[in-house]
Amino acid sequence: MHLVTKPVRIAVAGGNFAGLNAIKSLYLQLLATNPDYDGTKQAPPNPNVNITLIDRKDGFVHYLGMTRGLTQPEYGSKLWIPYNDMPWLQHPSITIKKNIVSKITPTHIELADASERIEFDYLVIALGQSRNAPIGVASSTKSEYLDAMSKYQTSVKEAQSIVVVGGGAVGTELAADIKSDYPEKQ
Repeated sequence: MHLVTKPVRIAVAGGNFAGLNAIKSLYLQLLATNPDYDGTKQAPPNPNVNITLIDRKDGFVHYLGMTRGLTQPEYGSKLWIPYNDMPWLQHPSITIKKNIVSKITPTHIELADASERIEFDYLVIALGQSRNAPIGVASSTKSEYLDAMSKYQTSVKEAQSIVVVGGGAVGTELAADIKSDYPEKQ
């Protein structure tokens, strides 16, 4: 744990696995400075620490479960976790900006809607990769995600036969999940 006595601005571009893990590590190292901190309560505020998350989505998506989510609606509905449902992310030293990064310079991030520039001393770039739906997620809110996921789940359920293009890890897993939950499908 580090006691931060001089102001530091940290920007994190992207909030899925890498981005959230970076913020959680920063939270534990810079904000949870009490040696008795056990993770069950909010860490005390530190006015010298400013962490800003910029993400196009309003939540974390558990992409690794997406193939199963396409065949099991209840499971699929749990794959999106809104950022405001993560108590540690609601810390007063952490700000969440739902926006798209349009430009990164050595000193700041410009947002797509040109609403503001996010100045930083340190930058974590955790934008990940993009995949097309239905394995990837184009939605920016949980409600959009649930609507899209419901349509894909209905398509899988109603199809008599399904072609999975690609036999890598994701294609193999998708084929296995479909066959496991719908053994009658070709």
